[in-house]
Amino acid sequence: MTTALNVYNAGETLPGTNLTLDYIQLTTPHGPLRMTSEEATTLGHQLLAAADYEHRTNLTDENATNPYLDPYPWDTHPALTVTVHGLPGPQGSKTPIGYGRSRTTGKTIPLMRESSTKVKPWRDKVQSAITAALHTSAPLAGPVYAHITFTMPKPVRAPKRRRTYPAVTPDIDKLERSTYDAITKAAAWKDDGCVIESHARKVYPGEHPDALDQPGALIRLYTLGDPS
Repeated sequence: MTTALNVYNAGETLPGTNLTLDYIQLTTPHGPLRMTSEEATTLGHQLLAAADYEHRTNLTDENATNPYLDPYPWDTHPALTVTVHGLPGPQGSKTPIGYGRSRTTGKTIPLMRESSTKVKPWRDKVQSAITAALHTSAPLAGPVYAHITFTMPKPVRAPKRRRTYPAVTPDIDKLERSTYDAITKAAAWKDDGCVIESHARKVYPGEHPDALDQPGALIRLYTLGDPS
């Protein structure tokens, strides 16, 4: 039996205050379910732990006690959370613009530049946002899990009243590349080699719990939890 599950963002102003509570509303066969994004994140980690336990019960005794089969023990709360507004620019495709001489070898080499003019403005926005966040947060040390949701501009002709998917260019790995470079320039980590696990997605505004209301990105960077 297939069960429909509709998820969307919502919000309300708390009575008697000027505070707004953002939450995620789920419509299930048993009625509506509402939770904050923090509660949804905690529930997600609990479900992953339950799935891991279920997996372990089907392993041999030797493998079930092998600590190296555990998922990476990421902290449940991101060490750094940054929202960036702007048009995400892909990095990777280059256009030849002529030839020059290598300062290292003295040999003639082709000169290349980024094909997309969106790359530099996007990297500048990400770098500025990360730099501002580091005023109240320390740079990350050790391995990092990068979780990024890119909100892309929705085409004018796309349906307005149903979810659609940005299964078009730019490539998601090229969006990650430009974003990682900007994070490195902001000195949030030593370099992007410290990212040992990642998850990235492309969405349209308002069509995913992590989607922004305009183009940009929600960046969450996790570090390893306390082993104790």
